[in-house]
Amino acid sequence: MPERIVVSFRGTAALSQPDSTEAVVPWAGRRGATRAPGPPSRHRGAPRDAGSAARGEESYLARALALKKRAEALGATLCAWSAQTFSFEFTAEDIEEAVLLAALAAEDASVHPDARFAVGIAQGEMTYVGEAGRFTALSWGQPLLVAVMLARIALPGDVLLDPALPAVLSSELMTLGIHRGVDGARRVRGLRLDAQQPLRRQVVESVARVCKPPLIGRDGELAELTVPPGSFAIIRAEPGAGGSRLLLELLRALAPSRSLFVAPIGASREPFGALRRALARAAPRTDKGRARAPALPDRLMPALARLIAGEGVEPWTAAEVISAWLAPEGARSGLIAIDDAAEVDAASLEAIAIALEMGGGLRAVVRLGRTEPLPAPLSAFTPAATVALGPLSAAGAQDLVRRLLDGCIDEAGARRWAARAPAFPLALRELICEALESGALRWIGRSVAPRRRSAGRGRPARTMTGAELAAPPAARAIEARLRLLAIGHRTVLTALATLGGDASESAIEALCDGTGAPKVTAVQAALLGAGWVFRPEPGWLRLSSRTLRDTLLAAVPPGERSAWHLAAARVVEDHAGVLGLADAAFHAAKAGDRRSAADLAGRAARAASDALLESSAAELLAFADEQETAREHRLDGVPDSTSSQPPTYRTPIEVVGDASDPQRAAPASDPPGIDALRAAAADSSARRRGSTMPVESGGARDGGPRASRPGGAEPALPDETPADFPDVASLEEGFPFGDASGDPLAKTSESPVLSMNDIAVRLAELAKQALVQGDLRTLERLVGELRRTGEHQDLVERMSGLISLGRGAKEEALRRFRIAAEAEAPPPHRARALLAYGVALAAAGRTEGALIEALSALARAREVEDRHGEQACAQFLARLAAATGHEEAARTWAQVARLAGAAPPS
Repeated sequence: MPERIVVSFRGTAALSQPDSTEAVVPWAGRRGATRAPGPPSRHRGAPRDAGSAARGEESYLARALALKKRAEALGATLCAWSAQTFSFEFTAEDIEEAVLLAALAAEDASVHPDARFAVGIAQGEMTYVGEAGRFTALSWGQPLLVAVMLARIALPGDVLLDPALPAVLSSELMTLGIHRGVDGARRVRGLRLDAQQPLRRQVVESVARVCKPPLIGRDGELAELTVPPGSFAIIRAEPGAGGSRLLLELLRALAPSRSLFVAPIGASREPFGALRRALARAAPRTDKGRARAPALPDRLMPALARLIAGEGVEPWTAAEVISAWLAPEGARSGLIAIDDAAEVDAASLEAIAIALEMGGGLRAVVRLGRTEPLPAPLSAFTPAATVALGPLSAAGAQDLVRRLLDGCIDEAGARRWAARAPAFPLALRELICEALESGALRWIGRSVAPRRRSAGRGRPARTMTGAELAAPPAARAIEARLRLLAIGHRTVLTALATLGGDASESAIEALCDGTGAPKVTAVQAALLGAGWVFRPEPGWLRLSSRTLRDTLLAAVPPGERSAWHLAAARVVEDHAGVLGLADAAFHAAKAGDRRSAADLAGRAARAASDALLESSAAELLAFADEQETAREHRLDGVPDSTSSQPPTYRTPIEVVGDASDPQRAAPASDPPGIDALRAAAADSSARRRGSTMPVESGGARDGGPRASRPGGAEPALPDETPADFPDVASLEEGFPFGDASGDPLAKTSESPVLSMNDIAVRLAELAKQALVQGDLRTLERLVGELRRTGEHQDLVERMSGLISLGRGAKEEALRRFRIAAEAEAPPPHRARALLAYGVALAAAGRTEGALIEALSALARAREVEDRHGEQACAQFLARLAAATGHEEAARTWAQVARLAGAAPPS
């Protein structure tokens, strides 16, 4: 016979006629004295009258029969009975029904406490004996013996559980301590069931009663945050210190005309991701029947639609949308709040910075960690106010505990629990929730008290060290809560954390598919009630804190993280817009799928380029290049390491051909057409001295309006290296090439005949020859020697930039070119430096900046009537236009170059 749960009841049945039998007589002690009365009842109240004792037999039988009917309705069968005990058995799965039956009998308010049933519950195998009716199946076994002994030692109104009961071992049932007694010659021990909250799920439901208190202990900081129109303020607070709450309270206190709440979304790689979500959440909502979305000018409506659709617009247009959205009304100006600004994508911050510069009284409040630097797009602004949030005072922490529990805990209890956690708002809230869920605190009606006298006691929390302050103070309580959470609920939370902590229900559902987790709709009520998540908008869920997100991600076993990220990449690809593929690329890279990461990043880069998001497109292309390079290294047997996020990008753009660098192996073969490019560059340089004709730059990647190519052909990407794109080598002024055989330095700096100026000229011409030949190693040595002469410093800077670009150090190369372009120099030299900077920008994929610098160089060349310079600038502009798909513009610039070359010298 399978295991059964046995519930035994013991009642007190008084004899209706005690004088009618001689079988029951008072028990005499050793010296003839009558037995002392039993221990007094632990239940307070008036003693029962004589009438109730006389009706004991009738009352006992009636209550027993009523209990039998209730047990049969719950699916139980009567398995044994005696004069004052009777037992029912349930199937092993019906533990809740068994506990409900016992709790109802023990808490029967219609019966005097001393007359209530005492109950014992045990579980095990039973032996079937026979049937005695429809709902009676006589059986016997060890569980029956244990349950009856527990009922015999239990006090009236108590339910004692066998400590070996599976539901006790799994902490499914809530207990109030241990009760011990003696039954016959045996010592018996049982756990007292909490009859008012017997099931853990009932305890968990009490977490939903935790209140959202008003802002406590931050009045001074709130008063310091004065944000005049046209300014911005900073809130510095570590996770869990209440920075986000203070930000929301400030939004209400300042009463702006309109406001936007910008927070990180997803993996924070999508350009304009945070701004898009903020606008999407604010646009369709209404507040008390009044539309919150403003009426934008007609010219900005398409831009708003593109932003919300995730297609992106150029930063200036996005800034215009923000400025119009938050336009002042009367004396009130708009306000934009940025939470966790260090994690917000750079494109969103750049648009916000431009909007602040536009004027109109727009204000901004930024929340950062205590040590996090201000993001680069906002670093040019001087904050009007800065506040830093620390721990609450002892009185503030106690007040917060009382308000969290709706005033249902006394002063001593509030003081006890406030000392159990660091005095940060999130840590205290998570501690209270953990105490309620674990059963340490018991919330019945309007009373909150420890379930056991020892709960909440012990050594108070000591003063935290610097390292502990750096860690999220609420992490320990969150970890304890997660251990009590059902595996299905926790899987849903992990999926949400993997998606960034803020995602649509459909995306969470898709990510959980195949994990065995329940449907999101089946668990969202429990997660919302327990404060794990909240709804930022219909159909979306967001984790309650960044600390919870980080704790969930840290708890994922290392061996399972790749699988989570791989699944997340597919989900994001299916649910996000075209710019959102940047997030999918991040997840694919974390999963080690370099090929998919490169493909997704490339698609996102093309979309960013179409939207004129120059910086975002360049970074995404660089990230795609990095993933492709890492994939090739892994295929070659080089160990691959997956970084936690895209690092400082290394873009190996072959601007000057393949270098014969002994520190790294040469590629197996040159890109298609590279030999032709080098030959054309060398022929051009030898044919005309002083020419600054632009050369190979790796391709334009973004910026500028794009025209579709004939036949629908897509513009060539850098990986495809178009054969007609210019080469950088002939940027420099041409010099007669000398004999390149042997050591070039032996004929320059070591010559006792040449003057320093002759040496510099000779070094310069040899450097150009090494540049055309793609010999980076020799070029680097020549530039070093040329730098020592102190001559041609503008040439040195440009050559150094080319070397850095050839090594893949994009940012260093651009820095050198920018220094050379900004240096004071005669107009012809300045034009040459500007053009070199433009070509380098094009090689780095920043075609919008390349166009601006090339036009500036053209203006400088025309200013001094430098025909060679004008021709070189026009040729570069023609190549740039052709590479970006603007065929008509390319033909126009080619005509300008021919006219400049045909003009007689001035």
